[in-house]
Amino acid sequence: MPSKSRLQLYADECFPVTSVTHLKSLGYSIIHAYDLKLTGKSDKFHFKQSQKLSRILITLDRDFLYYKQASSNGHPGVIVISGSSTTPPCINSICQKALPKVSPKSASESLIIITSSQITKTKHGIISEISNFRIK
Repeated sequence: MPSKSRLQLYADECFPVTSVTHLKSLGYSIIHAYDLKLTGKSDKFHFKQSQKLSRILITLDRDFLYYKQASSNGHPGVIVISGSSTTPPCINSICQKALPKVSPKSASESLIIITSSQITKTKHGIISEISNFRIK
């Protein structure tokens, strides 16, 4: 049964298309850069595109981990999935377990890092933990 998620997501080209399909099957509203013919673009472009679309950027691109100090005022937020594996089944499992713990409000103007066991958030240079969990 699809979830009633309020998250509006924009996946950059690093995020697997099969994981986008999986998230859609769970009821998430998600658009992939590929669907918009926006492949081959820079991280900065995808950051701005997600803001333009008013959608949280979801990515596997660890380069976004270094944007902690970047201005995210008015941005819907960035979620970086950083699991031990970047295979779609692993990403799907992490997303299925962690994304229900993330709200649009908690993501707003923040960098959220999701690993296989933890969700952390950086907002205005302050790091906080949202949740711990275990992937089965």
